[in-house]
Amino acid sequence: MSSANQAARKARTLAQIAIPLLFAGIVLPLIGALYLAFFEPQPGADSGTTALIVLVEAVPPLLLAWAMLGLTKVLVEYEAGRYLSLAASAALKRVGQGGLLALLLNVIAIPPLVAVLRGEPVFAALNPNIFDLCVLMFASTTLTVGYVLEDAAKHLKAENDQIV
Repeated sequence: MSSANQAARKARTLAQIAIPLLFAGIVLPLIGALYLAFFEPQPGADSGTTALIVLVEAVPPLLLAWAMLGLTKVLVEYEAGRYLSLAASAALKRVGQGGLLALLLNVIAIPPLVAVLRGEPVFAALNPNIFDLCVLMFASTTLTVGYVLEDAAKHLKAENDQIV
C-alpha cells in the first residue's frame, strides 16, 4: 500500500472518530438549551419561541456536520487509490454544496428569522463574522476541487474509452 493510500486511511479513520464528536458537540448543547428553554425559561420569555429559536439556530451547524460525512466517502476512494473517480469527486462536491448551503442559511436566512421571532430589527441581524468567511473558503474550495476532479475523471474515462 502506498504512502498516499496509508495517509488517506489514517485521515478516514480520524474523520470517522471526529465526525461523531462534531455531532455530539452540536447536539448536546442543543439538548441543554432546549431543556433550559422549556423548564427554566428566562423571566418574561415564551418558552415555545425560545425553543424554536434554539432549533432554528442549530440547523446550519447540523447541516455542515452532515456535509462533513461526505469526506469519509472521498477518503475511502482515495484509500483505494481512486483519486480521479467520479464517486470521489461527486462526494467532494456534495461536501462543498452542503457547506455553502449551511453558510447561506447561517448568514442570510437564519438571522432575519431569529430577529423576527425575537421582535428585533431584521437588518441589524445580518452581521456575518470571520467564521462565516472560513466556512465560505472551505466550502467553495471543496466544491471547486470536486468539479475539477470530476472534469479530470470524465476526461480520463473518455481517453480510456477511445483506447478500448
